[in-house]
Amino acid sequence: MQKKHIWQLFLSSRLISSNNFIILGIGCLILVTQLYWFWGPTQMAKVTNYENTNWKLIKGNKTKEECLNLLPGQKLEYSFKSSAEVSFNIYYHEQGGGPIYLMDEKGTVFNKGVLEPTKKDQYCLFWKNNGIGDVHLSYNTQLVPQFENLEKNRIPANYRVSGDKQSIRIVSDSGEELSRLEIGSNILNFQLNNNSKIMAISVSDLKETLLIYDVMTLQINKKYEIKSFPRFLEFSADNRYLIVGNEHTTDIIRINLKNNRMVSLTLPLLPIALMIGEKTGELFVRAEKEVMKIQLEPLKLIERNARIEFTFGEETILADPDEFCTVHGVPHPLFTPLEESMSTEGLQGFYFQKNEKQ
Repeated sequence: MQKKHIWQLFLSSRLISSNNFIILGIGCLILVTQLYWFWGPTQMAKVTNYENTNWKLIKGNKTKEECLNLLPGQKLEYSFKSSAEVSFNIYYHEQGGGPIYLMDEKGTVFNKGVLEPTKKDQYCLFWKNNGIGDVHLSYNTQLVPQFENLEKNRIPANYRVSGDKQSIRIVSDSGEELSRLEIGSNILNFQLNNNSKIMAISVSDLKETLLIYDVMTLQINKKYEIKSFPRFLEFSADNRYLIVGNEHTTDIIRINLKNNRMVSLTLPLLPIALMIGEKTGELFVRAEKEVMKIQLEPLKLIERNARIEFTFGEETILADPDEFCTVHGVPHPLFTPLEESMSTEGLQGFYFQKNEKQ
């Protein structure tokens, strides 16, 4: 009887009135809505990941890779998002060596950017799921020809120093002078990078003894003050660095062309020539009686009396520095440039005609 009496009192109380029922119902609805708002998208994303064919499944401790063959002058726009944190990097392989990383990011769920290759190679976008649970990845890549109009308007040309060595003439194959760079100083040497878009010029009587020109616009980009007049000029294979030196000092200098930082290295012998190796991060320095192999990043001497790797078709040989190699049937001592910039022939490159619409 006591229990029945208590239950009747509870039913007759204000707590169970019709108005409170309505308020309680609205409160429950709000609570459910909030739970759905915060928890629902995560569950929906999991369902969408499985149903959307644009999403790639990366199981625990597994990887996903996308590789493309790219050329200098192109650019690759990329973006991605993932359902959980992944490691992301972009790299390419040195010939016969390990990977060169252009980006290495840990613990990310989103990234986007533009890759501009400096050399012809296969470039890879790489994701790794470091956890044990599944991760779903969606990514997009789009190849855009960065210099499309300029590439269409480029023509083969020769870069030759003028008779007074104060300017560089740009001459067509037919002998017509297409343009001229007036330097206003005595030119000691000049060099084009391997895609003919940047030119380094060393001079003897200016405060800044090293000048960098944009060949496509024929405008000067940078000036460097090098105390020892640089007569040796070599661009690295990936165009990131310019290495300079001369025959009167044992110091060579590596210049980072992006951030302008200069790092020097003292050699055990005076150099008489520089040559970029087959591998991206490699430089050979010839002295009178031996060849030294230099690593560019970090800059250090890694081998003396080095033998040089040459590839002829499918055959690779290691040549002694004192031997001669044959190019187009003509014997050349190793380290003798096939194109001497200060000769009457000059250097082969391209002239980029101005677009009339610009």
